[in-house]
Amino acid sequence: MIVRRVTEPLIAQCAYLVACPRTGQAMLIDPVRAVERYEAVAKEIGVTIMLVLETHTPSDYVSGVREMLLSTACRAVLSGETQAPQWCSLHADDWAARVTFMKNGQTMSLGDLSLTAISTPGHAEGGLSYFIEDRVRGVRVVATGDALLAGGAGRVDGGTIEDLRDSLVRLAALPDETVVLAGHTAGSACGLAVALPGETTLGIERRFNKVLRVVEDPEAFSLATRATQPARPSYFERVEHINQGERTVLVRQLAAPREIDADTFVQLLSMPHTAIVDMRAWSEFAIDGALGALHAPLDRFFASLVAPSVSPDDRIVLVCPRGAVSKAVDALHLVGLDRVEGFIDEATYAHIDEALLDYADIEEISQARARAVDLAGGALFVDVRTTAEWLRGRIRGARLMTLSQLPEQARTIDPKTFVITYCKTGVRSARACAFLKRLGIPCAVLQGGYWPWFGRGFPVEGADQPF
Repeated sequence: MIVRRVTEPLIAQCAYLVACPRTGQAMLIDPVRAVERYEAVAKEIGVTIMLVLETHTPSDYVSGVREMLLSTACRAVLSGETQAPQWCSLHADDWAARVTFMKNGQTMSLGDLSLTAISTPGHAEGGLSYFIEDRVRGVRVVATGDALLAGGAGRVDGGTIEDLRDSLVRLAALPDETVVLAGHTAGSACGLAVALPGETTLGIERRFNKVLRVVEDPEAFSLATRATQPARPSYFERVEHINQGERTVLVRQLAAPREIDADTFVQLLSMPHTAIVDMRAWSEFAIDGALGALHAPLDRFFASLVAPSVSPDDRIVLVCPRGAVSKAVDALHLVGLDRVEGFIDEATYAHIDEALLDYADIEEISQARARAVDLAGGALFVDVRTTAEWLRGRIRGARLMTLSQLPEQARTIDPKTFVITYCKTGVRSARACAFLKRLGIPCAVLQGGYWPWFGRGFPVEGADQPF
């Protein structure tokens, strides 16, 4: 059996090519919209993609199933444990020959590989895992999607904790040597993966996975699952609607963003439904970031921060070096933001006449001054770290608003309240502060983040929790 993992680091997502060595026939599991990338990997290892499978309808990215069906001659396998997506059910005759719906226990073959569907709801309604065995070579793998992650499990979205427990019980019945092909690495908003090495097995997970270890104990399982549930980002509902919807736009049909000169950029700033995404370093944005711009450097937080902050109807303008445009656009396509109007190179931006721009004016506040403001009761501390970080200790009285949840939760903040954002080092809190400033909320970034506050002995909560 040939197995190749293809990752999308910006959303911590994994797709898999699984192929029969004898026939060169391959199946692609849980793809994003990067058709050319998967075909390039298939060509590199000398296989042909015959099937595209989906363990569940994703919430964190736009599915690549339709992209593969419309761009290649492959067939698709989807879950028959839930309703078919609108794009298929409304045009059933068009897709009858190319889309197969599998249910729990059903099987199919591809070369020397046998495929068995295992019902694994809980994370997503109608979720399936695929147990794949090479009948000649004896190799076994299971594609678990987001139901089982390395070191954890997916967030409960499409069912109950009991549904997820039943799903993991079914997976735990597989042989110890079964290699787990999980849908995400650490950092995904769909679940907490403690660690994802080059490969893990069910035997390893049974021993070290804090959720799977207590799967036979309903009460302990519930406690372990709730303790490892990340917050659900607000943009997931929009992405789900795209994946279920009747129509889709292919990436290949989208025009490449144009380079924008300084005059055009200033004109676009004054137009409604324009979203400026400034990808420069915080040190540059803090000096001359445009008022209303979203600060979002191109790292693993980029897609999850921009997705809930920008409407699909907005024309997006990037402020970034030319070399970063293609990767940024690909990241936006992942989360269904296809209307990228253009970009202005950071060198061109730096020469815009100061009189033509209103600046964001982001303030940083020292630890000592922040403590003085805190003593006077004059600030709301907003923690933009992950739920796991929050549970290990936070500033006393702070509110948790992870970056992915901030656009929705910011509505609950009184616009007259002075907000101090903080994270581990200041990177995420800087983005949060810039976003809040867009909403007219007075805000400053806590210099150094949480740990200097903790180290000075300033008041914290939950710091006695085990790491």
